[in-house]
Amino acid sequence: MNVDQVVVNDYQCVKNTNWCVTNPDEFDIDLGGLDATPCKPVIGPDKFDVGPTNSMAVVANVISSDKFDIDPDGDALDSDGSGTASEREPMLSEPGEWMKNEKRKKDSAHGWWYGSGGRSIRLPAARVFGRTSSGATLSLVRKWWVGLLGSLLPAVLVAATSFKVITPELRAALTSDYTIEVVVTPHDGDAWSRLAKRVTGNGDRWNEIAAFNHAGGNLTTEQHVRIPFSILRPNLQRDVAQAIFPSDSSAADGWRHVVVGSSGIEGESLWNIAEWFTGRGENYAAIRAANPSQGLSTRKGDVILIPKELLASAFRRGEMEERNAPKTAEVRKSEDDPEERTSADAHAAAASLPEAVAVSGQPSLTYDRTSAEPFAVYRLQKGEALYSSVAIRFTGRVYAKDVGDVLERIVTFNGIDDVARIPIGYRVKIPMSLLLPEYLPADDPTRVASEQVKRESAKLAVRPRAKGLAGVRVILDAGHGGRDVGATYDDVWESNYVYDVMCRLKHLLEKKSGAAVSATTKSAQAGYAIPDDDELEESTDHIVLTSPKYVIGDPAVGVHLRWYLANSIFRRAMKQSVPREKVVFLSIHADSLHPALRGAMAYIPGQRYVTGSYEKSDQVYLARAEVRESPVVRHSEKESLAAEGLSRDLADSIIDAFQSDGLKVHPFNPVRDNVVRGGREWVPAVIRYNLIPTRVLLEICNLGNEKDRTLMKTKSYRQKVAEAIYEGLVNYYNDRDDEQRAVPSIASGR
Repeated sequence: MNVDQVVVNDYQCVKNTNWCVTNPDEFDIDLGGLDATPCKPVIGPDKFDVGPTNSMAVVANVISSDKFDIDPDGDALDSDGSGTASEREPMLSEPGEWMKNEKRKKDSAHGWWYGSGGRSIRLPAARVFGRTSSGATLSLVRKWWVGLLGSLLPAVLVAATSFKVITPELRAALTSDYTIEVVVTPHDGDAWSRLAKRVTGNGDRWNEIAAFNHAGGNLTTEQHVRIPFSILRPNLQRDVAQAIFPSDSSAADGWRHVVVGSSGIEGESLWNIAEWFTGRGENYAAIRAANPSQGLSTRKGDVILIPKELLASAFRRGEMEERNAPKTAEVRKSEDDPEERTSADAHAAAASLPEAVAVSGQPSLTYDRTSAEPFAVYRLQKGEALYSSVAIRFTGRVYAKDVGDVLERIVTFNGIDDVARIPIGYRVKIPMSLLLPEYLPADDPTRVASEQVKRESAKLAVRPRAKGLAGVRVILDAGHGGRDVGATYDDVWESNYVYDVMCRLKHLLEKKSGAAVSATTKSAQAGYAIPDDDELEESTDHIVLTSPKYVIGDPAVGVHLRWYLANSIFRRAMKQSVPREKVVFLSIHADSLHPALRGAMAYIPGQRYVTGSYEKSDQVYLARAEVRESPVVRHSEKESLAAEGLSRDLADSIIDAFQSDGLKVHPFNPVRDNVVRGGREWVPAVIRYNLIPTRVLLEICNLGNEKDRTLMKTKSYRQKVAEAIYEGLVNYYNDRDDEQRAVPSIASGR
């Protein structure tokens, strides 16, 4: 404990930092017969000074001192009060001598009352060292302090804590000593690693959590596992903080924390506030500097600004999401999409691996949930490779580094010496913390919850019929653009080639269907013209069509302005009485995955990743009319569920069209509700913050695969991709009962 003093002035305790042990019951001092002064029990400082009644200073250490001396009047006293200091042992002969007295005040003859509720303990008057009127130095006899501590702490200092429910399994509370207590109830059959992954996002932190709880072995639903607030997932940190501090709010200049001070007049320390909201207690000095009228001490109701540049990711305004949906520990939030640009060098080591192919039928898995790290068992079949048939298939990893990391973990977990010499039928053990929800045991809570969301979203996915896309509004987006070129391989820039596909699709929709078409970006020089070339020239002149336009430079700004623009177009469509289910948003990209993977893959907005609110407040955004008209985006639980169902149906329709037209699709789970990369899970921002119910981000191929990349450099392939997307859109709005495709014939384009 690292703070110096507690100051009592005008009968009010003011704590400079958090070394005082606090509890809801007050420790009252009455000097000179005046009204009792509230002050909390103190443990840990060095001295306890009490000055005159009109100007008291308290500085305490009741642990290492030998005496407890009090000068009630501010004058130096001897044992008989004549004014000359002399040593005097405490009058309390038995430690923990309790007095049944509701009043807690000074007895001038016998000393001080130290009380809790209906019980008080008497701390007798003692000798005072010579001192000026500013105060007297006091000390406490160690031989009775141990007894006092043992008898007093359970009753006085450990107050009943009121927990708030954050998720069905997680509760949190602000304790009497101003620490955030987080408690998790394990699932039936849970393991440390799986619990760690749910609440921290990293299954490898299970050792840290087990050590924090001085525990090990198997978990049971009767256990209550304590989790350090500092290692919670960011969204859970935010949920906990908002539950404990309901008056807190996000602001343009940072986070405004309203001091609770639930244990008395004194409030939580600046050090604690810095630890909670910035991740480092040392930032308390910067917080104090940002609040010039605020001392080190806080009082209930004080408003403390934590500057935005100091905030931990959970509390940045860009990530503020006032979650009104059922909480889930699986959600991860991020302000901007992680960088996904990858060069060919990243795949060089894996480039010679054979192509991953789809496997028909549901794989047969068995499970062992009794070990410290529960695992699934899969028997390797003839012709299957560990990296594709296990690492990619069962864990959902698709990026080269992620696949390599998971493969290494599986190899180590199984004690495999040579991955090239694994026999057919080998029992591969896969840690359950790595598995996708659909491959977990049927009764696993994560799988049950995932399947429940799919069922509920499917029920809400009701769309009108629109033959030939009559009355449908389609908003097209070509990924990246401008100086943000996306994935690059050889002379292939993702931004240029997906823009070409977008232009081809726009042309088809305008020529063949009854849809009204808008685009989020445009080439300043070429417009939407379709070049009659296989290989495309490099271009960086793309702009986002906001008001005013934005020449794409900063990738994050370019992405966020697109969904703001799409939301504005959506609102205009609503004013024109276009049914919300007849508005579609499609963002076209080319992926950069493990080179063994080929084909198209679609991302949709998974409900658990998008429910809540979001806004951008920097000037580059507020300068655009589309942002100013509605800067805050909100998704209710019902809206998010419906969007997941509608978007999944559209993605399925487009993927089906790719397969029917002989175009490659991802061999495992080609429609996904989140991206998994680098141990993180997220939904791309362009569809995450988008209000349009039916929205899909389509990766048309994998530029990390040489065959896909070669095809991308041909105009015929790009035209076929545009036609397949068109067919998928048309079939999506056909009668849902139609089993046969009813797609207008399309002449091959240029």
